[in-house]
This record gives sequence, structure tokens and C-alpha cells, in this order.
Amino acid sequence: MYSDENYLWGIVAYYAGCTLVLLFLWRFRELLPGRHFRNQLLLLLAAIMLVPIKAYPDMGYMAPAWFVSLFEGLTGTSEMSFLRGAQPIIVSYLVVSFLYICATLSGLIKRSSAVEETNNNLETGSQSET
Repeated sequence: MYSDENYLWGIVAYYAGCTLVLLFLWRFRELLPGRHFRNQLLLLLAAIMLVPIKAYPDMGYMAPAWFVSLFEGLTGTSEMSFLRGAQPIIVSYLVVSFLYICATLSGLIKRSSAVEETNNNLETGSQSET
């Protein structure tokens, strides 16, 4: 049986690893077409990896929701075993997606300056030809 400190350092190491994976995906997100599609995909992956729930209903230890859902689904301990971890993931993804859409519509999230500069160069180039 692990102590509280072992669980704490385990979850710290897990979140550090997830942060590195998300930074890697953020770096290579330009490979996918569609700005909003790839941002929503990154939000979905972040929600899947980062949402914690209690590992056991009677204990206070936290674990990644996807792992708890997978473990309970494969062992078949209860009727709603897959949904135990899926419900918080879905709810957190919907909340984050709503916040992303609100930020995009309000103008908080804008196109990068390099993309705007490229578009401006293309527009001025096409105007000078006419």
C-alpha cells in the first residue's frame, strides 16, 4: 500500500509528463488543417489526460479519470464502470470548449501575427498586379 506522499509524487510526475506531451503537441499543431479544429483537438486531449477523479470511491486518492474508467471497465466491477471516468471528462471538455468559443467570439484569441503578415503580403501583392 502506498502512502499519501507516494500518491502525491505520482500525480505530480504524471502531470509533468502530460504537460510535456501537450507542449509537444502544441509545437506540431500546425500539421493539422483548420485552426479551430486543431485547437479543439488539443482541448479534448488535455481534458482526457488532465481530469482527475477519486481512484476509489471510499478513499481520497486522485487518479486520471481515463485510467480509472479504463481499469474499472476492463475489470467490470460495476454496471456504469466506463462512465465513472467519462462523465467528468465530457463535462470538463464541454466547459473548456464553451470558454474557448466565448474567447474566440470576444476577440481574446486572435490569429498569430505571422499569419496576418503573410495574408497582408498576399493582398498587397495581388493589388499591385492589377
